[in-house]
Amino acid sequence: MASENRLEGACITREQFLMREVRTVARLRQEGLSDDEVVERVASENLIQYPTDRMVRNIASVCVKRLNALGSPALERIIASGEPEAAAQANLYAMMRTYPLVRHFMETVVAEHYRDLDHSLGKMEMNGWVTRVQEDYDNIARLSDATMGKVKQVLRNGLVQCGMLRSARSSELVPIALDLDVEDGIRELGDMDALAAFNVRWS
Repeated sequence: MASENRLEGACITREQFLMREVRTVARLRQEGLSDDEVVERVASENLIQYPTDRMVRNIASVCVKRLNALGSPALERIIASGEPEAAAQANLYAMMRTYPLVRHFMETVVAEHYRDLDHSLGKMEMNGWVTRVQEDYDNIARLSDATMGKVKQVLRNGLVQCGMLRSARSSELVPIALDLDVEDGIRELGDMDALAAFNVRWS
């Protein structure tokens, strides 16, 4: 393997799905606050209810970074005030744009299963994906089994939050209907490859 062959995003083990937190930050941004003002407001009022100021600021900054990576005012509004399912879908897409590891999983596993009408997504499929990324990317190969276990947990939780899995222990990939406004937002970004990860077929 080439030493520069990397796939970033294992930090999701710390940063998680953060639906409640990212909605809080998105709502403040809708008020016109700057990124620094958002972090300060979240910290000064402990709006996300974390035990220390350092944790609050860290997570608020993570949410700001995720929304900036999303790069879509329309999708950000959905996260801020849309229906819970649509907001969760937009947040998962924001994670795809923030963490290459998440995008890799969604496009090479979830999208392919939807495309093949294969609704099996259990331990065997997850472990197969882990093996592939460990073979292909140096930094992933160096991660411990425990860390990769947490990565899989975060990814599966994201699918549960979006209704793609019925529970964290489910091995059935549910053929969801992507919210039309979320779909429009993704199309406006020209990110057509991402749509297949949400069970949208396009030609």
